[in-house]
Amino acid sequence: MEATFRQFKNKVESWPSWEECQTIVLAISGGVDSMVLLHLMIELVQLNEYKDRQLVVAHFNHRLRSPEIHDKEQTLVVETAKKHDLVYFVSKWESPSKSNIEANARQARYQFLADVLDASQGDCLMTAHHLDDAVETMFMRMVRGTSLKGLTGIRDNYQRVMKATNNGVTVTALMRPLINFRKADLYRYAKAHQIRYYEDESNQETEYLRNRIRQQYLPQIELENPQFYNNLFAMQQQLTSSYQAHYETYMKEEPILLAKLEAKRWALDVEKWRNLSYEFREVFLTIFFEERFIEVAGQYDKEAINHLLDQILNTENPNYRFNLAPGWVSRREYNYIFIEPEERKLPQLSDYRVDLSSNNKWFSLGNGLWIGLFNRAFVNNQMRKAVDDFLALDLSGFKRTPAFHIRHRQDGDLIELNSSKGSYHKKISRILIDDKIPSSLRDRIWLIVNDDNEVIWMIGHQSSSKYQPQKPENITHYLLVQKMY
Repeated sequence: MEATFRQFKNKVESWPSWEECQTIVLAISGGVDSMVLLHLMIELVQLNEYKDRQLVVAHFNHRLRSPEIHDKEQTLVVETAKKHDLVYFVSKWESPSKSNIEANARQARYQFLADVLDASQGDCLMTAHHLDDAVETMFMRMVRGTSLKGLTGIRDNYQRVMKATNNGVTVTALMRPLINFRKADLYRYAKAHQIRYYEDESNQETEYLRNRIRQQYLPQIELENPQFYNNLFAMQQQLTSSYQAHYETYMKEEPILLAKLEAKRWALDVEKWRNLSYEFREVFLTIFFEERFIEVAGQYDKEAINHLLDQILNTENPNYRFNLAPGWVSRREYNYIFIEPEERKLPQLSDYRVDLSSNNKWFSLGNGLWIGLFNRAFVNNQMRKAVDDFLALDLSGFKRTPAFHIRHRQDGDLIELNSSKGSYHKKISRILIDDKIPSSLRDRIWLIVNDDNEVIWMIGHQSSSKYQPQKPENITHYLLVQKMY
């Protein structure tokens, strides 16, 4: 058994998940990496202990180069699969994107691979990523800027969650058995075994950052230390272990730190986040963004984590918001921070008004909420118990019943209150702050106001001393509030 095959076999067998793999889907492009992978796997399943394993070939055309080249690659892959009596699937990218090409192409490719796994009932997926790929990817991410998770780079064996064309979710073991091989080793192996492959000519074009890193930057660094690739990959594996340890710790703490309110909304407990050390706050927020937020938002500004840290620690302004990412906001309301999609601007509520134009009649405030001014004789004990809220009034000093209307708060609103020193006026805005009413709810609170624009009642919160009965027998009217549905 030659050294390359032995190293490959040992790598595959080192993964416990390999024991569960009966049907293995191979992502084969037609390049040297994937054609060597295909050759090695064909050799492996010919061994007696693995003759029950089935290989499935999956080829995806990204349509980013000339049709002639893609046709040649596909023909090579299909002919090789037929030669060895392998099941194969081919597909193409129907609508190649004009921007963010690498990420979108990867997404389209893995969607196709998820379809193949479903169709073939595959147990695991293998790709031909090698050591050069791993180092180039990590280096490229460092140049562009990345997170702790981004520095973990290309993992050699893990459970991958993929979405198929029908939006079904596929979970599979993703294996990269060539991850410890240099690309030069694969060229030598292909030559020694006369393996046909096609070279991607776009790999020579220096307009792509990855190609500049591969052809210009990394060779210079490798001259300083020939072990640079192995050293960087070893560091990458240490970072992967470190991230995994932090992730497992975070998962234990997540139910205490935040709650998922619905599909696209979370509430962070400010006090619980403050109790963490600075280091854990930053690491846990990073993990939240990488493992939770990015799944629904697609991206986020790296500065968003710093803004959120400030929002957690801010003791002077417990109610404010900022843009977290395109279409997303972080909204602090006292002891909680809500991370949610940015809502469209709501209509101005301060101009909305309902006049209580007659007594003993219900008026709708919308959303099933009703209010009315009723004569005392009209209201019995059972009725008072049945409603959600009420306010007793003494209007005996008026020849005509004062006119009341309902509206939302306006700048300068005051309410008359009593104290041991006599009556005084207090701003509605101050009451809302003192009662810690979230800013998002303040403009939605209903106020009962008389024709002099004096606030009589903040429904559900505070009532004025004006019209307040001194004795039960002085009650002449009731304001009743009822949630009908």
